[in-house]
Amino acid sequence: MKLLILKYKGATLLELMASLAVVSIISQLSIWYYSDFLAKNRLDNHVNLLHRNINYGRLYAIENGTYVTLCALKERQCIGDKWDTQMSLFIDKNKSTTLDDDELLISTFEKVHHADNLQYPRTAITFRPDGSLNGFQNGTFIYCPNEKTNLEGLALSVSQTGRIRIKSTDKCHE
Repeated sequence: MKLLILKYKGATLLELMASLAVVSIISQLSIWYYSDFLAKNRLDNHVNLLHRNINYGRLYAIENGTYVTLCALKERQCIGDKWDTQMSLFIDKNKSTTLDDDELLISTFEKVHHADNLQYPRTAITFRPDGSLNGFQNGTFIYCPNEKTNLEGLALSVSQTGRIRIKSTDKCHE
């Protein structure tokens, strides 16, 4: 008994149109969530970058027995209310929150995306050689993503001992 097997190479027009319709519907649905996805990705990445740099500054201060400051610098001076600009981490021997000529700039990291916002209630964070914060510099960073999204922000709290905790916050929608 022989079977007759026909081999077709290709697809029918009906199969092609059906698969094209499915792909276009899925594409349209995913585009609605794409901006939220990008904002969430930016939010997570920048808060993790901030977390790593705060930890690095604390550990550098402990390891080298020196004062280390994290802030937004303008003309080598820490400025308040500009946490969404480029931040710098530097050795601050005299605790002046100024990058003097004899002090070392350890690292800088990128500014926040122009659609997002980052706030902290202090001008700078300075770590002592024991890893704790100098003075009353503890507080909470509030990172708010683009206001066009429905995402919650993230709060990164820095305690007086220099420990960090991250949690979501609804302060962005107030």
